[in-house]
Amino acid sequence: MRVLLTNDDGIHSAALQRLVRALIEKKWEVYVSAPAMEQSGVGRACGLTRSISVEPFEGLGCIAWAVNGTPLDCVNLAISYWLEGKRPDLVISGINWGVNTSIPMIFSSGTVGGAIEGAAFGIPSIAVSQCLPGQDKQYIQKKIDFLAHEGLMKSIDAAVEKTVQYAETIAKTSDNVVHNINFPYPTAAETAEEITVLSNIMHGKDANYPVYCALYEKRGEEYYFAIEQDLSIPPPPGSDIYTLLQGKISHSIVDLRRLCS
Repeated sequence: MRVLLTNDDGIHSAALQRLVRALIEKKWEVYVSAPAMEQSGVGRACGLTRSISVEPFEGLGCIAWAVNGTPLDCVNLAISYWLEGKRPDLVISGINWGVNTSIPMIFSSGTVGGAIEGAAFGIPSIAVSQCLPGQDKQYIQKKIDFLAHEGLMKSIDAAVEKTVQYAETIAKTSDNVVHNINFPYPTAAETAEEITVLSNIMHGKDANYPVYCALYEKRGEEYYFAIEQDLSIPPPPGSDIYTLLQGKISHSIVDLRRLCS
């Protein structure tokens, strides 16, 4: 089985590297093409107005490239040029630090953007994300040391094992499809899964569900991204956010083929 990995947290991410090791241990043919620097929130942005450079990256136990571009750039260039005709059986993007849920958010996610690019090539693709303890914004904006959080790393280890299981199944079943998988905190071997739909939940200060609102809050004369979710009206059962709040794994399927019919 040949798999291409990317992410939006950058090639140095411990979550990405743990997943790489697990897939290598399964004797898969693993390649990594990931951003040299963090690219969170770039969605499907690409290097439209600048050149893209790449450097070999050592230490992962497989062929890897550090790219000064977005997750889309990483996937597109690896498949188009660097794999030299060795088409992947699967593209995996992640594991991301923090959730990627709901209609408004997944299309701004670099993690999901990388997986969508794989699916655009007709390759089954997985976007994988791990909920963080407490508030995602607190951990992401303050750059808290994930490795120092014992509970979070145990959850990541369980998410890695489950991602390998998903990969073994998904690689054999579908193309042009993105499987958006979010792991709750904490995740363990016994954590249940639910097939979900994307929430139409709104994000931002004083959001009124289900009407879309700004993603930013004003502080003085400046505006800042506001990742809080207004859950005064709970998301409906069967949606990704609802399922995560129940402590279950959310598995949403985004089928690009439906956009063509």
